[in-house]
Amino acid sequence: MLRAIIIDDEQPARQGLATLLELYCPQVQVAGDANTIDKGITLIRQWAPDVVFLDIQIGEQNGFQLLDQLKQTDFQLIFTTAYSDFAVKAFRYHAVDYLLKPIQPQQLLPPWKKAGSPAAPESWSGSWGVVANAEGGQAGENRRAHYGGLHYISVENIVHVAGSANYSTFHLDSGEKVMASKNLKYYEELLPKDTFFRAHQSHLVNLRYIKQIKTLEGNTVELEDGAGIPLAKARKGALMERLKGRS
Repeated sequence: MLRAIIIDDEQPARQGLATLLELYCPQVQVAGDANTIDKGITLIRQWAPDVVFLDIQIGEQNGFQLLDQLKQTDFQLIFTTAYSDFAVKAFRYHAVDYLLKPIQPQQLLPPWKKAGSPAAPESWSGSWGVVANAEGGQAGENRRAHYGGLHYISVENIVHVAGSANYSTFHLDSGEKVMASKNLKYYEELLPKDTFFRAHQSHLVNLRYIKQIKTLEGNTVELEDGAGIPLAKARKGALMERLKGRS
């Protein structure tokens, strides 16, 4: 197991990367994250990580200043940034890779090989993917582009979709999870309105998989797969009407 630290001043970026690592890098454990250089240094000294994901621009400072303050860097360094201008300088600091945002799942494979991971997770052998517009696809299906080719995921197999920053994770009835590099609003507009409902700012649910609505200790939509999805108070009435219309 590799211990990792994420240092980035943008919370959605930290959360998005942590989600990618959880889904596609099971041998990596995120020990903590920081949004400032000082907090980052504290975490590095506290956890002695194997790998550090470091943003270039951190507030008014930059990741190079963090590295300059450390007496030694006995960890694998991977820069994550929206800027390509600092690539040469990054490798002078012995970075094993330089990932440009938004980070895609397939970008994680090369650095992990360089970072000394014992073996690439099985998910990299072909199961990572993104859900794309089904332009030209069969009716009622979305096309998923993935490593090694294309195949189709039936809309009816999507139980719910969870959004996190600029990423969305599809939870399928098989138990499989598929991450896509587009936000939840994109898929809300793409998926059929008569089947999916925006139950919460971060969740789309397939009406066919709703088991019950719980109102004790907050509103929750319980799905057939056992997931509990938060239901926004302002959306409860609309959902009840939708379910009534389907009965």
